[in-house]
Amino acid sequence: MLRNPRRISTTRKPTAKKRQPTPPMTKGNMQVRVVTLAFIVAIIFVALGARLWYLQVLSGETLAASAQATQTREVKIPAQRGVVYDRDMDVLASNVPGLNVTVIPSEIDRPKMRELSEIVDADVDTVLERYDAAVDFDPYSAMLVKENADRDDVTYVSERTEEFPGLVINDDWVRRYPEGSMAAHVLGYTGALGEDQIGAEPYAGLTNDSVVGQSGVEYEYERLLRGDPGSKNYNVDALGRVVTERNADGTRADGSMEVPPENLPPSSQSDPVAGKNLVLTLDTDLQAVAEEELDAALGRAQQEGYTGEGGSVVAMDPRDGEILAMASRPNFDPQLFVGGISGEEEVELFDYLNSDTANSPFTNRAISGSWPGASAFKVFTGMAGFFHGAIDPTTTYTDTGDCWSPASAPDLCMQSWRQFNGTGTTHGTQNFSEAVMDSNNKFFYQVADLLWQDTNNEDLLPEFYERFGFGTLTGVDLPGESEGRVPTKEWFESYSEELNGYLERPWSIGDWVNIAIGQGDVLVSPMQMAQAYSAIQNNGTLVTPHVGKEVRTQPNNEVEREFTPEPEGQIDIDPTARRELLEGLSMVTGPGGTAEPAFEGAELSFVGKSGTGEQYGDGKDPVNWFAGWAENQDNPLVVVVMVDGGGHSEVTAAPAVRNVLESYHGVETATPSDEALLQQSSSMPGAAE
Repeated sequence: MLRNPRRISTTRKPTAKKRQPTPPMTKGNMQVRVVTLAFIVAIIFVALGARLWYLQVLSGETLAASAQATQTREVKIPAQRGVVYDRDMDVLASNVPGLNVTVIPSEIDRPKMRELSEIVDADVDTVLERYDAAVDFDPYSAMLVKENADRDDVTYVSERTEEFPGLVINDDWVRRYPEGSMAAHVLGYTGALGEDQIGAEPYAGLTNDSVVGQSGVEYEYERLLRGDPGSKNYNVDALGRVVTERNADGTRADGSMEVPPENLPPSSQSDPVAGKNLVLTLDTDLQAVAEEELDAALGRAQQEGYTGEGGSVVAMDPRDGEILAMASRPNFDPQLFVGGISGEEEVELFDYLNSDTANSPFTNRAISGSWPGASAFKVFTGMAGFFHGAIDPTTTYTDTGDCWSPASAPDLCMQSWRQFNGTGTTHGTQNFSEAVMDSNNKFFYQVADLLWQDTNNEDLLPEFYERFGFGTLTGVDLPGESEGRVPTKEWFESYSEELNGYLERPWSIGDWVNIAIGQGDVLVSPMQMAQAYSAIQNNGTLVTPHVGKEVRTQPNNEVEREFTPEPEGQIDIDPTARRELLEGLSMVTGPGGTAEPAFEGAELSFVGKSGTGEQYGDGKDPVNWFAGWAENQDNPLVVVVMVDGGGHSEVTAAPAVRNVLESYHGVETATPSDEALLQQSSSMPGAAE
């Protein structure tokens, strides 16, 4: 027996697999590989040779001709924009020479565009927006970077054209407004095509570097004013160089130095056609008075403790609709936009003008805003009563101070301004003329109720207001006009359902009596008020207001066309109603009338109507109105003044109307001083007439 037996494993170690030897390269294999490689190389060389043969032999002459081919570079010759004059040929907008910086968008990238904008002091964001639009719409036409650029900036970038490919400096005409902010809302302003204007109507077909009217008559008469630019055409090669014999390295074969093609005479040229001159109906002397009086009216409102936040004046010839003065506050200086908004001060001013604090200075309140018509609207309710036979000169209403209620709604309690202002007085017994003089709410409530009882047409009264142009555009030749609003049954029900999700209540007599005194949902613009009162003055013609008077040619300034727009319509005015109304309007400015303080001691015989209306909004101050004219004048003028955020119309709006009319008719103004008017207002009832 073995003492230490060896342990014997029964597991066998795997045997490593032997590597198979690589078969030797045979002569046949070597030949296949060499032939394949040679074949591939041959194909490549054949392809390259074929291409070279095509370029040099077949296409050589064509490509050489293309390299030397003449292309056309067009440089715009600006057209001088038409001059804008007032009716006496005083200049309101003209032109001065300037330099415009432009680029071809396809030749410059966005970072370089930003850098160029910063150097020439342009508004970078605006320029980049126009650049993006131009790249998408027309990248090969010049785009305006800076209008009326500083000459030092122009010199700087002109010396670095290699840094800013596509840069072109153009001599151009730059707009000038010699009267500053006067009539700014009528004139408007010009500016470069905006991002959303490129390629759109009415700018289709204009180049990207065009400067166009953006508001006012600059916009409305853009096509007449802008003219058609000319062009200088230069022959250049594919690289934009002068076409000539060249060496292989691109230098001129004649050894001359390279010069920009624009430094040589053009191969062809088309001359620009200047825009037409525009003569307006405005009278700058009267315009100055209107603006001064509007500022004074706002000042009086503020001295009374009201906001006096804005307002407007419209002075119109009731015979043909010519507007001799139109003012709006707050306002702006159109010169701000010439050259674009640039520089720290201009940017700060522009930002302020667009802030809530500035209260929309670019809005033309004469046409673009709408306010409650207040008591100035009542006269049309009375005219409706005569027209439909609900009242006559003998119709009266006795105000005892008790609630007034319509026949169909006895629980409704309506009061006149004498009661809800807390004065405790009444109107007594008054007919139509006296109710106009004293602005008797209850009389006009009664007119609305009588009409409601006599008809099945629940839109009868609103439809009568529409005869005088309320609720529709007047057709004035300025952009941005508001239609205002004359509420109807359909409008009311639609608005109620939209506002509440259901019809809260039906259209009723309560709505009629509200709009009968110019309150409720009725809204009117100063231009509509002027058009309607002109129809009263001229006995029924609804004239079309307009500021355009004539188109004249350049350079001889000959009259080419006159603007004589047809009236909007003819209103059938009851002669008795007009006689009674004129009597009431004359009493408004006389002893005991609501506007007596403003017309005390007047040499002229004035007629008109005041109005003070409540506005929607928490704590919002009233709107003041006065509309009127001077009687027995060969050259009549209807003037409407509106003060937004006023107190008493006889303190704010009425004196302004008087002063404008006295200036127009050549009478020395003798209006009571602001101090006297304000002293009188302290003893007046609250502002709600």
